[in-house]
Amino acid sequence: MMDAKEYLKSFREADARIQLKIRQVKDLQERLTSISVPMDKEAVSHTPNVEIMADTVALILDLQREIDGQSAELINRKRELYGILDQIEPTGAALLTEHFLQGKSLAEVGRIHHYERRWAKRKIAGAVAELQTVLNQRAEKTADIAHPSKGGIKA
Repeated sequence: MMDAKEYLKSFREADARIQLKIRQVKDLQERLTSISVPMDKEAVSHTPNVEIMADTVALILDLQREIDGQSAELINRKRELYGILDQIEPTGAALLTEHFLQGKSLAEVGRIHHYERRWAKRKIAGAVAELQTVLNQRAEKTADIAHPSKGGIKA
């Protein structure tokens, strides 16, 4: 069975990986704009990689394709999660969304909902437990569909 807390954390981790690649693309784009060819001299390269600009552009394009694919996958996973969160108590769903998807601290979540940090932590733990119940039920339904019980006539 899937652990609800790890499931929720996986969204923030996926988003962090996407953000890292976005920063890498920006760095490469900045380097690309700083590469220039001197106009007053004959363009002769003594470096082994004479196609550095082309390689950098290709790397940027590859990273952007990866970002697009990972972003699409994350959006689909979030869509599925929001459907699951609809099955739990609305305040709990809001707490989980704010803490795990939006990355707000326990103190921030507490301020939003007029809880002390300690109480926000308890409420989030309760919402995680409720989500775990829903995930377990979904896993059982999936298992039942994949392996229907053998029925039939007994002899």
